[in-house]
Amino acid sequence: MTVDVCVSNYDDAFINGIEDIIEDTLVQMFVLHPKDLNELEEVQELSDEHNNIFYALPLELLDKACNKCVGVYISTIEELEGLEERVLMIEESNLNEEFYKALDNHKGIILNATKGHEELENFFVSISPGSVDLFDNDELNKLSMKKIVLQSGYPKHEFDDVYTCVEKISHAMFRSEQSITLEATKNTLQLFSLMG
Repeated sequence: MTVDVCVSNYDDAFINGIEDIIEDTLVQMFVLHPKDLNELEEVQELSDEHNNIFYALPLELLDKACNKCVGVYISTIEELEGLEERVLMIEESNLNEEFYKALDNHKGIILNATKGHEELENFFVSISPGSVDLFDNDELNKLSMKKIVLQSGYPKHEFDDVYTCVEKISHAMFRSEQSITLEATKNTLQLFSLMG
């Protein structure tokens, strides 16, 4: 089983083919990222229909969250206030030095990571098919498996591409692909409090 922590967008092929995707790729949990209220309402309907669909939403929609919400998507330091208990999702490209320091008391995921972010002990790095090649090989080699989660970035990449990403991590770390996938899944489920 694999968890995809960031489905960038969804389309009819995903919605209509989700059962086949689960069967063919073993990606069994999908975190969608609705951008506005209309998308959120649609995603909430989808998450009611499919046990495998969860979502992270922008801060301004937090009051509309239901139990399938696993995180809050933020992009600025100003949005941090009052979110100490929430799982945060932050694009690596939005981080600056001040923002970085302010994350000490928070937990979450750095999306589309290109480095380990070891200083942020309570943050996982989400590696995607689009970001794995931006990692320095030595950096990947030193990265703890306890820091890794996975994302597809669908529809730019296919769900199968998650495993190409894992294969590249495996080559750099000299660890088996299965152990990396299992650890990434465990990390995600624990962060989202979906694991006993």
